[in-house]
Amino acid sequence: MKTLVATLIGPDKTGLVKQLAALIKQHHGSWQGSAMSELAGYFAGIVEIRVPEEHSEALCQALTRLPDFQVQLVEGKAVPPQGQHLTLTVTANDRLGIIDEVTDVLNQLNISVKTLKTDSHPAPVTGIMLFEAKSTLILPHGQTLGDLQARLEALSDDLVVDIEPT
Repeated sequence: MKTLVATLIGPDKTGLVKQLAALIKQHHGSWQGSAMSELAGYFAGIVEIRVPEEHSEALCQALTRLPDFQVQLVEGKAVPPQGQHLTLTVTANDRLGIIDEVTDVLNQLNISVKTLKTDSHPAPVTGIMLFEAKSTLILPHGQTLGDLQARLEALSDDLVVDIEPT
């Protein structure tokens, strides 16, 4: 078996995920994991696919021929990082640089970001724009939740940090 990682971006329209799923199935591939979003009228996705070696070239060719899409393919590696899995949610008044500051702390502590989803929206009562980031992290052996929490909370008085082991 071969593991492929496909990234796709193109104009959003109904049925794109179905089209992709059918194409993968048609070429004997197995959909392993994905992250997909509609952003500003575009569909953006990344998909991990396992496919028998003898069908991988045909699948790669079919994926790169998807109309209206930019597709990049790489061969994946199965090397799971070691450590404790966490879910981190950070909420703050929206301002420039929040993700840069948070990821700087994560980098200093050698914490791996497995997933990251962000959003900005008005607060229910005040209407002030809020920024929220939710991520799955891998805390390496030797690092503590308390140290991570303290360092993140030290970034700003309005930063709300919630960390849950998964």
